[in-house]
Amino acid sequence: MHPFPSTHEEIAAFVSAFEAGTLPKECWTHAAHILSGAWYVHALGPEAALAEMRRRIRAYNESVGTQNTDTSGYHETITVFWIRILAAELGRRPEATRAAFVTEAVEHFGRQRDILTRYYSFNVVKSTEARRMWIEPDLMTIGASS
Repeated sequence: MHPFPSTHEEIAAFVSAFEAGTLPKECWTHAAHILSGAWYVHALGPEAALAEMRRRIRAYNESVGTQNTDTSGYHETITVFWIRILAAELGRRPEATRAAFVTEAVEHFGRQRDILTRYYSFNVVKSTEARRMWIEPDLMTIGASS
């Protein structure tokens, strides 16, 4: 994983590039999703962060030529899952500054793409239903262990 921004100003600039659709497509990695989600969770709270991520991911995908379909682009279950994971993490350390929380989230979760397998007994990434709508985890409750 390449170094991600860690100061408030650097993270804000990264999120602004994502929002504007100017972030290079190759920079929109799993860790970048975590960075943006953590930024929004800390700033807005979980519900507003989820609404923002839904809107921003779809718009970003369109800006870089990725279609949001039943097989590509935006994935509802993964988005909700990660916002809930990040909200649970913030609940464990509510005193963290936004930059510290975002940096810690990227360091902790940025390489954990397969964390879904601890929570789901099926391959959620391949499921059209899970891409379209939120599917609750069936193995472990979010916040129980992350």
